[in-house]
Amino acid sequence: MNRTTKQITTLTGTLLGILLAGTIAIADDMGNMNGMPDMSSGMGHTSSVPTVGHGQGIVQSVDQKAGTVTITHGPIREFGWSGMTMTFSLRHRSSLKFLKKGEHVRFDVVQDTQGSAVITKIHPEP
Repeated sequence: MNRTTKQITTLTGTLLGILLAGTIAIADDMGNMNGMPDMSSGMGHTSSVPTVGHGQGIVQSVDQKAGTVTITHGPIREFGWSGMTMTFSLRHRSSLKFLKKGEHVRFDVVQDTQGSAVITKIHPEP
């Protein structure tokens, strides 16, 4: 090899080494995604934990047979829902026997895989 070819080969090798070291450093820094609360280190994996919405409202009706409760509620910020009247299923049907029409309640709600709203917790508002 002549001197110019050796210099080009050495320069190319040095540049590739610097680029590789920089890429490794950047990838290592991305490991825990600090400062990005919506990103998880398990990129590509979907979370099995559903978003929980928090609501409060007034019981309009209780259907023991269907296992549902109809509530006029205020906005549920977590889902971007404005206030409205909705019929919800309950994860624990036993909660239905404690609910009364006209009662003010607080509740937690999730959306099931079909997008239906399901109350996971409900209790009278103090």
